Amino acid sequence: WKSLGVLLDESLNMERQVNSVKQKCMWTMTNLRTIKRYLDERVKLMLIKQLIISKLDYCNALYINLPNKRLKKLKSVLNAGIRFIYNITDRDVDLTPYYKKAHILPIEQRIFFKICLICFKVANGVAPVYLQELVQLTRDDPTARESRSRPVDDLLMKLPKISKLKASNRRFSNYGPEVWNSIPSRLRKIDNITIFKAQLKNFLYDQL
Repeated sequence: WKSLGVLLDESLNMERQVNSVKQKCMWTMTNLRTIKRYLDERVKLMLIKQLIISKLDYCNALYINLPNKRLKKLKSVLNAGIRFIYNITDRDVDLTPYYKKAHILPIEQRIFFKICLICFKVANGVAPVYLQELVQLTRDDPTARESRSRPVDDLLMKLPKISKLKASNRRFSNYGPEVWNSIPSRLRKIDNITIFKAQLKNFLYDQL
């Protein structure tokens, strides 16, 4: 079935959605290549962001902890976009410097970024209530203990109990706190969303 333009199935493995996104993006790429010689680098970058990345980013929080074989399909699309922008024909070229040059995050980092953004809104009380109810900050946890040697970071999220079920690793209530707690404290302390997004992007680029 389809919800808000996202193709879902009983197992929520996102395979139909990923295949659909890849198909649409590659069709767009085929059309862009027909006019490639008329475009300069700046215009190509703009077109990739508007026509390709917008599709890859749509509801991409649903791609958390997907198997690598599924994410590879989305990676191939974004890699094709980077090659298109910079006229790269050699498949052995390391694309990381070009991702940085274009100021575009790779697929895994884009998903990580989106989850962090949702967690930021939860931590700052601007997320929908149904999301705020899924996680708990240490500042709201009466069991969190503080000592002089180890003060409590009140902007951490409480990690849920470990589950043996693979599907549980894809729940926001499980993956969100893990991602949020993994970023530096200086980022979690930012309360301005524009500054947070800029600083988080810089942090993720430094990790590439």
